[in-house]
Amino acid sequence: MSLFKDPVQFEIAYKQFFPMLTGFAFRYVEDRDVAEDIVQEVFSKTWHQSERIEIRTNVKSYLFGAVRNACLNHLKHQKVVETYAKEATGHQAPDQAAFMEMDELQEKINQALDQLPEKRRQIFELSRFEGKKYHEIAEELDISIKTVETQMSRALKVIRKVLGSYWVYLIIFSWILLLEACRGKI
Repeated sequence: MSLFKDPVQFEIAYKQFFPMLTGFAFRYVEDRDVAEDIVQEVFSKTWHQSERIEIRTNVKSYLFGAVRNACLNHLKHQKVVETYAKEATGHQAPDQAAFMEMDELQEKINQALDQLPEKRRQIFELSRFEGKKYHEIAEELDISIKTVETQMSRALKVIRKVLGSYWVYLIIFSWILLLEACRGKI
């Protein structure tokens, strides 16, 4: 049973649980706007992925679990951002040099991606920027999982070569992009 396939039932659940879930999220993130954004994103994902969601508990338990996980992911993301900012700026507030470094990194990423054949680039972006699993990519592109694995391996080889020492920054950058995309910010 999925109440998320029925727009009327979905709206009823949204109105019923949104305030409770926002209060629950607030206990984790301690920011009302962020808590509301997280709950909104959980409902949005639930609606868009309703065909794939199988609720094995009751709806309330499912939603509270999803919000808890989203809050924990948000807190992990904040920790990564803070750690990166401290390392990139020598424990100081971001300065012009840090922004120039990010611009340079973005340029290197674009150069690396431009060197990939179109299909390989598409597979890489689905994996790294959209956070899809290999089997999801294979299904979406109607190719085998082995093809996805091979193409990812080849893409990573090219990207490592082009980026050189920037490779570590790309990993952090990818996480940030993925988390922002999940929150609907980009």
